[in-house]
Amino acid sequence: MKEEAFQKLSSQLKSGNNQGLQDVFEETHSYCVRTLLKKTQCKREDAEDIYMDAVLIFRENVVADKLTHLTNLRTYLFGICWNLWRDHHRAQKKWSQTESEWERQILMEADKQGLDLEEEKEMLKQRLTMVKKALKNLGEKCQTLIQYVYVEQRPHKEVALLMGLANANVVKVTRHRCYQQWIKQVEKVQMMQNGK
Repeated sequence: MKEEAFQKLSSQLKSGNNQGLQDVFEETHSYCVRTLLKKTQCKREDAEDIYMDAVLIFRENVVADKLTHLTNLRTYLFGICWNLWRDHHRAQKKWSQTESEWERQILMEADKQGLDLEEEKEMLKQRLTMVKKALKNLGEKCQTLIQYVYVEQRPHKEVALLMGLANANVVKVTRHRCYQQWIKQVEKVQMMQNGK
């Protein structure tokens, strides 16, 4: 994309006219999706989702004056795609490690208590019920954020866009606050179940 074309697109986007994004799509879509598939071996639908998120981030960067000139549109958009994929991949690895650590702790506790397989399953079921009840006690914003971050494992930048938050740092702070509230709710539910 030439500088003149970029400046025209920038003016359009800042005035609320998103028609220029169609040109961005035509120029970058197939390159970004194809390269993402080749480099990451992700599913096509994931590559498409990442690309669409990248276009939204590109638009946000232009409107917020974070991007004032551009040399190569395809390279820039693919860079956003790559960062989104990397963030998502990192979150998946972290989540699976956390999940396995949690399962390991439950199994160790069950082993210490001399529980058999059926009792272990029952204990796990009770804990999951507790966690779900605690989640329902949170506000809608925290429920949505926890769903996006912990269950769907979306990158913080994407969560910020979806929830209308200022940026990824706001998501991190809000995530921490919501997580702390969730833990308190789990403790409350646990105390109620234990009859305290």
